[in-house]
Amino acid sequence: MQVDDATSEISVGFLNYFDLEPQTFAWRDAIPHTIESRRSLLSDLLFFDTLLLSGGVREPATLYPPTGVSSLSTLLHAIENSNYDRLKKDSLVYFLLKWHQDGREVRFADERCISPQFCALCDAYWHLDTGWNVERAVSILSDARLNRDYASKIIEVISLSDNPTPLIVKYVRTCKPLLTEPDDIDIYALSLAETSFLEAWQYQRSFSENDETRPRVLRKLLNWTLSRKNLTLEPTQSF
Repeated sequence: MQVDDATSEISVGFLNYFDLEPQTFAWRDAIPHTIESRRSLLSDLLFFDTLLLSGGVREPATLYPPTGVSSLSTLLHAIENSNYDRLKKDSLVYFLLKWHQDGREVRFADERCISPQFCALCDAYWHLDTGWNVERAVSILSDARLNRDYASKIIEVISLSDNPTPLIVKYVRTCKPLLTEPDDIDIYALSLAETSFLEAWQYQRSFSENDETRPRVLRKLLNWTLSRKNLTLEPTQSF
């Protein structure tokens, strides 16, 4: 197997955990295109991109997804040379191993002594990045031991899922992220309205009368109510 001369011994060792044959390579066939399409839906920034950027890895979209052994080794080398400590570097490799979908990341986590919290976060971010079983991601994130980062991004991803309303309500209620962005607050308020208008009304009243958020959310709720009434009153077309 040929790898880049700059690739470290550690990142070469990481390659041994991956299937490197073309027919079993984790990112074979249309998978890279699928990941790129998903990235475009998520404002051109996947969770894995964000994690790489936070570790000082530039232009993550040029590194992930890998399309062959050479590009995978380049990605692993970038992770190895990131600003992260050993635990976080191993967690990024754990995330990549999940693409094999055969559980090998569990063995890797055991061998590298990755803490359960880091594994859980990687599992949640992987589900959010792929869009597969977003419900599972929300359930994982409800663990109080996990951090509350990237709330806006998580709400953005949930909003793209099938039947997002109950998931958004569950995420905010169980994970209790600090909602500060107007769009996040509005989305949560309207999601509440879909399940219980009384709870949505109480939510807007939780903001101070001097807070500009309160009248904005109130307008959103009233517009939502009027639009629902218009749909109800719209005459049925006859044929």
